[in-house]
Amino acid sequence: MNKMWFRRLLLSYLPVFFIVTMILFVVFFQTLNEQNRREAIKANEFLAQQVIHFMDTSLRDIDYRVVREILTNADVKRFFSRNGVDVYANIQSLKVIDDLKFSYPIIDSIYFVRFSDGFVFGDSSRTAGVFQDEPFIDGYAASGTTAKWTGERSFKGYSLSESESVITLVKEAPYNMSSKQGYFVVNVSLAKLQEMVGRMYNPDITFVNIIDGAGRNLLGEESGGSAGERPGAVLSSFTSPYTGWEISSGPVDKNGMKLALTFYNVWVVLAFAAAAFGILWVIYITKRNYKPIQQIVSLIETYAVKGKGPDRPEEGEFGFIQNTLENLMSETKQFQQKYREKLILQKKYHFHQVLEGSAQLGEQEWISELRGYDLDVEGKTAAVYVMEIDSYTAFTEAYNQRDQSLLKFTLYSIIHETAKNSGAAVWAEWTTDCRVSFILWVDSEGEAAGQSLEIVDACREWIEQNVRFNITAGQGGTAETLEELRQSYELANHCLQFKAVLGANRIITVQDTVRPQQEMQEYFKTIDMLSQSLRLADPEWKPQLCAFIGQMRDSLLPRKEIESLISFFIHHLEGELMELSKEYRSCWREAQDGLQRLEKRWDTVDELQEECIRIFEAMTGQMNQLRDSHSSKALIMDIRSFIEENYSNSELSLEFLSSRFELNAKYLSKMFKEEFGENFVDFLIGLRISSAKKLLLETQKPMQAISSEVGYYNYNSFNRAFKNVVGLSPRDFRKQLGIGG
Repeated sequence: MNKMWFRRLLLSYLPVFFIVTMILFVVFFQTLNEQNRREAIKANEFLAQQVIHFMDTSLRDIDYRVVREILTNADVKRFFSRNGVDVYANIQSLKVIDDLKFSYPIIDSIYFVRFSDGFVFGDSSRTAGVFQDEPFIDGYAASGTTAKWTGERSFKGYSLSESESVITLVKEAPYNMSSKQGYFVVNVSLAKLQEMVGRMYNPDITFVNIIDGAGRNLLGEESGGSAGERPGAVLSSFTSPYTGWEISSGPVDKNGMKLALTFYNVWVVLAFAAAAFGILWVIYITKRNYKPIQQIVSLIETYAVKGKGPDRPEEGEFGFIQNTLENLMSETKQFQQKYREKLILQKKYHFHQVLEGSAQLGEQEWISELRGYDLDVEGKTAAVYVMEIDSYTAFTEAYNQRDQSLLKFTLYSIIHETAKNSGAAVWAEWTTDCRVSFILWVDSEGEAAGQSLEIVDACREWIEQNVRFNITAGQGGTAETLEELRQSYELANHCLQFKAVLGANRIITVQDTVRPQQEMQEYFKTIDMLSQSLRLADPEWKPQLCAFIGQMRDSLLPRKEIESLISFFIHHLEGELMELSKEYRSCWREAQDGLQRLEKRWDTVDELQEECIRIFEAMTGQMNQLRDSHSSKALIMDIRSFIEENYSNSELSLEFLSSRFELNAKYLSKMFKEEFGENFVDFLIGLRISSAKKLLLETQKPMQAISSEVGYYNYNSFNRAFKNVVGLSPRDFRKQLGIGG
């Protein structure tokens, strides 16, 4: 067979393959180059920021320390305030200098200049006549600069010493005052600063420049690179917010590194040239090989679109081919979609009909229908299971509608996947919002019930370990016929009724639901006792409630019977509590609302017991508060009446009342304050002074007699209390009213 068409296609598109490959290589190397360049910029920015941080931190610390010494150190203040030699002040100032130099190793020298006598003290000549740094001090004073630190300068402390390159901090003493007494001068060694900055980078790879205000490089003219190398392009530059100096960094131009960083532009040009060549080549080859495509279009026009005419479709050959294929695929897709939707609905409808007994099918029809759903159940034994999502109300509150559907689909998928892996056939459908029912067919050989139980338990364990909810399953009996399947379904639903007492997150079998042979529990007696205890808010209600729940658990009651008992209990309790006063009935209304909300929320009797305890604790707590408030109010009113009747008793006090009414004195005081808004002493004084004022107005009794009559044995105490309340003494009060004293 002649393979010319194959060779032509190969020769047509092989160059395109090489061009695309070349472009990919170019893009790769260009991207790599650009990435290296960006990394270099990022690294240099980080280095420059670190240098700024180190410089600013070191110099700022020295600046703050000097200002603190000037402001707070009494020895420094004493030195600058003297007019002559003070040996002790000089020694103490020397300690300040030594301490600063010890704390900051980069400091080269420190000296003080005192204006009063021109005395210079520290790391320099002692008198102004031989002071080597005098030109700098004079220049600094004349310039009136506000810069915190000078740029690079030479410092020579003594005439015979060598000059050192330093940067200098000058602070006036006293600080920020209009009258100056001298200067506090600190010189930082540039050599030490260069050494410490030099530890932060490799000079063979990177250079760093620190340019001061005068444009000098504080790190030297060649701050990076070995001999024969020179600094390359500056990749990062920052200005210090503290000193105002510019810090820049970049790579050392070594072995053509600068060329490597810019060479990616050449790759870009080559890539564009290769792409253009590839496009031209494809156009040329496509034109040569167009004829076979034209023949295909002609065939489609002739056989697929009869009656359209000989003209080409307006959308072009490929558009015509595409539209033809799209129409065909769209019709096929719509047909398949409708078929799948119909099949899903049909399966769900038939599932409900079969298990609920409304579908009249023969055994052969049933087997045939299962085959139509791709279920091969020949020679297999079936069992029906009903799975329920535990705490479904909490499940719906925790997840939105989309997440609920996704989690339900997960459960549905796990059932099918586990059954498939175990060699079983399964048909599962959601029968309620929280329940999925399924028929499980396993091989008849061996124990069929045990095999199906293992599959369902594997599903339950997977859900427990991998998602945030649990499931409980009810097991039906094994079935060979359609009628037995329906009975198995009813039995599975019946088993789930016992989840309330047997607990959640498990498989409930028929054997688990066998109720114990014992005497009838005295539910109604327990309900009556529990209602009486709740009516009286007796603490015994809690163990009685636990006993009531325990009776349900011991009797292995299904959920419907438990719900009936709970309804009867609520009705009986309402009758008991409605006999109480209105205030107590309002407490019951709140508890009743909570019980109504609880009806559909509980899954097990343990949850029911826990929620009932919470509701009844709140109710009995409110009832006890009401009782306490009523008894306390009556008692405090009795105490007030007693005080009003016996205020004239000089022995009346909190201790007296405490003994009289058998109450703690502090508790009595607190009750009095809460009820009447004032403490006991103020209330008693108010009664006595009011009575005294009345006696002063209406009688001519002497002061001592009035004092004794209102409860003050000592007249001075009466006089002081009266004056504190009224603002006048008893005598002045009587005189002011025009009554003889």
